[in-house]
Amino acid sequence: MDYPKQALGFMLRQNRLDQNLSLRSLAERTGISAMYLSDVENGVQRPAEYTLRKLFSELALPYDPALVWLPDFSLAPLYQAILDYRMDRRDVVFEDLCRKRETLSASCHYAQLLLAEWIVRISRGENRTGEVFALREVLEKAGSALTLQDQQWYRLYRGIHHKALDEVEAAQSWLIRAEALGQDEGAQALIRYHEADCLMRLQRPQSALLMNQRALDQFSRNGYFVRAIHTRIHQADLFLNDEPETAQTLALRVRQEAERFQCPEVQLMAEERLALAALLLDQPEAALAHAQACAAVIHRPPLLIAGAVAAWLCHQQEACLFFLRRMKEEVERKHQSDATLRWLTALINEDAKQLVELSLQPDPLAGVLQKKLVQLRFQALVRLQEHDLACQLIQQACL
Repeated sequence: MDYPKQALGFMLRQNRLDQNLSLRSLAERTGISAMYLSDVENGVQRPAEYTLRKLFSELALPYDPALVWLPDFSLAPLYQAILDYRMDRRDVVFEDLCRKRETLSASCHYAQLLLAEWIVRISRGENRTGEVFALREVLEKAGSALTLQDQQWYRLYRGIHHKALDEVEAAQSWLIRAEALGQDEGAQALIRYHEADCLMRLQRPQSALLMNQRALDQFSRNGYFVRAIHTRIHQADLFLNDEPETAQTLALRVRQEAERFQCPEVQLMAEERLALAALLLDQPEAALAHAQACAAVIHRPPLLIAGAVAAWLCHQQEACLFFLRRMKEEVERKHQSDATLRWLTALINEDAKQLVELSLQPDPLAGVLQKKLVQLRFQALVRLQEHDLACQLIQQACL
């Protein structure tokens, strides 16, 4: 039988480890030398069928020569569902793999099964769970037990996992390694989409913009229109700081495209960017309307800050308190800094003492609204005739 030695070896080793069996113990039970078993597990030797039957029997695995290696087996349907941004289809494909778990875990496709589980868990946001870290540790040893396509997706999701853990430099390194395998245009576009995000976080906005445009071109060229919409949202993020008008135009286009392709999640993301852009452009009424359109679902601090500030500027006390309550819930849930929340509360309550005491506190959750908050703090200090402190605030902001 012409099956891949590395994939067979990985499967045998992983089943042995799953059963807490040492190599020596398995060698003693089967009467096969430990050195030979090591070669089999490392993909150096391809065992004869008699030996294979003995190993399967000792590991209590079902042995069917026709199922040990399935030449047509592939994770392509899973990858396609992810590229199409069809998470319902992703789940259907994964559920089908899970139904075949007993067969696949006793085949040369065990590494692919574990890779599929790892990718699905990460794409569901289970980034900090023990299961995800355990699977990552196992897959680190898979190597050529995976096809080149699978290896590219492993590297891609390794980058995505590091990015979700805020390990941005490690994420960028893995994404570059994924791109180097160059297996598929869709996968390459997704890699570049995440690379652009890393570059932005690493304070390289021009490089991020170029990488984002490459991803957008590839998604559009290959018919991944929903992914293209997501990429344009990311593009709007890249312009928010320095060109909020451009970000606003892009977000409006995204909202229209999201309506066309029936992507309500993306519509809400567009509303979030529109709220931020409108506040930066001194359009508080529009900012408040956009923030209210998505605040029931999106709870990111910059949006909640934008909503609170816009409501205050529009003299809408109840709306302002709504956003502050939401922000308090998020800050407490994630154990984040409440410095901005306390300052905004002081602003709404016209608490002069607190406004002065908190005026030089950093705003770690403000994101693109950092400059806007400095402007508001400065104006508050000038109204309170705290001119020295206002100058100090500007000096601090320029550092």
